[in-house]
Amino acid sequence: MYQSKNHSAYFLQSDQSTIKRYNMVKNLSKNFTINNKVAKDLDKLLMDFKAIDEKPTAVTKPKPNVTKPNPVKKTDGTLQSEFEELFEILKGNINPQAAGSFDKVQIKDILQETLQENKIKYNDLDSDLHKRLTSIPMVMSYELPERTLPTFTKPPIAEFQQMIDDVMMGNNVLLVGGAGTGKSFTAENLISKNALGREYITINCSQWTSPTEIIGGQTMDGYVEGKLIEAWKNGWILILDELPKIDPNTAGLFNDALSKSKLSDAIIFNARKESFKKHPDFACIATGNIYPNKESMSYGANNKQDLSLLDRFSGSVYFVEKNPAIERQIIQNEMLWSICDKVRSVIEELKYEAQLSLRFMQTARDAFALEQQRLKNNKPKAIPANEGKTFKSAMDCFLSTFTELQQKNIKDKIRYGHVFENYQYRNLDSNQKLNF
Repeated sequence: MYQSKNHSAYFLQSDQSTIKRYNMVKNLSKNFTINNKVAKDLDKLLMDFKAIDEKPTAVTKPKPNVTKPNPVKKTDGTLQSEFEELFEILKGNINPQAAGSFDKVQIKDILQETLQENKIKYNDLDSDLHKRLTSIPMVMSYELPERTLPTFTKPPIAEFQQMIDDVMMGNNVLLVGGAGTGKSFTAENLISKNALGREYITINCSQWTSPTEIIGGQTMDGYVEGKLIEAWKNGWILILDELPKIDPNTAGLFNDALSKSKLSDAIIFNARKESFKKHPDFACIATGNIYPNKESMSYGANNKQDLSLLDRFSGSVYFVEKNPAIERQIIQNEMLWSICDKVRSVIEELKYEAQLSLRFMQTARDAFALEQQRLKNNKPKAIPANEGKTFKSAMDCFLSTFTELQQKNIKDKIRYGHVFENYQYRNLDSNQKLNF
C-alpha cells in the first residue's frame, strides 16, 4: 500500500472509528502497486483522516520538503540559478507561469540558501554605501597594563614624559646628541632608576663589540650569557651606549629582539639556540652622538647603520641638547656650574673641536667637594688641599688638551687669573652664579 505503512503506529493508538476507516482503506488498496494513482488518492484520504483526528501539540513541525521549480534557460542557453530566476520574476522580466510557481516558503528557502552560499562582500555594496562607511570615524584604543611607578621628581626635560611613554609601550628609544649633553645620564639614571625603578645593563658599543657580549658565547672561562639575553629574560632595561659606533654587521644581532619588543611572550635565541621568553619589563634605550644614517666628520668613530636597525627606533628618536636646568640640579653648586658653562660657551664661540660635558662638571664638583673637606681639616698630618685634587687641577687637566694658543684664548675670556690663579674661587659663594 502506498505510504500507508508510515502511519501504522499512529492508527494503533487511535479510536475505533479511525481504525475502521484505516482497515477499509487497507482492504481497498490491498492489490495496488506503489505507483498506482488510486492508491495515492486513498493514501491522501487516509492522511486527511489523520489530520482531523490529530490534536495540536507543542512539537515543532518538521520543515516542509519544498520542491523547487526547474531552472529557466537564459537567452544564451545556460541555466539560470534559482535566485537569478526569482530576481527576474520580481523585476517583471520573467512570467511566473513560465518559470514555475514560487510560494512564500520556497522564496524564503531560496533566499536563505543563496545568502549562505554567496556571502555579501564589501565590493558588492553600493558606491554610496562605500562613502558612508569610509566617512565614519574609527575609534581605536590602546590600553597599557597598569603598573605602579616610583614617586620621582620630573626632570626639566620637555619630552621626558614622551620618553617614559615610549618605554612603557615597548618602543625602542634612541637619544641623539653631542658629547657631554647627558644622554647616558638620562637613560641610566633619570629614566631607568628614577622614573621606572628598574635595573639596567649597558653595552658600550664600539667596533670591538662582539656577538658574545650581545647573545652570549664560549670564552676561556666557559660559556658567558649575552647582555641582550640577560635584559630580555630578567626585565632589565638594555642601554646601548654610543650605538652608532658598533660595526653594522654586529648590530644586526639586535634586529630580532628589537623588532619584538612590543610583543608579549616573544621568543629570542642565544648563541646556544636556547629560547627565552620576553619579560614584560624589558626595554631598550640607545644613545649616540649622531643619527647614524650617514657618516660624520666630527664623530669619525661612528658608522652608518643599516636602515633595518634604525627602523626599530622609528617614532621614538629624541635629539638631546645641553640642559642647564638638569646640570644645575646634578651639580648643586651655582658658582662652579657658571664657570663650567662659561668655558663651554667660549669653546663654542671660538669653534674649537671640543666639548665640555656634564661628565666633566661632575668631576669638577667631586674635586671641589674633596678640596673643601681638606681645607676644613686642620690636623698636622693632613694632606694639604693644594696637593690633592682640586677644582683648579681639574680645569687645568681639561685645558691641557688644547693647543697653547687655544689655552691662552680660553683663559683670557674666562678671566682665569682672577678665578683660578690663586684659588680665588674658594672665597666665592657656592650658591651664587659668577658673572663674567
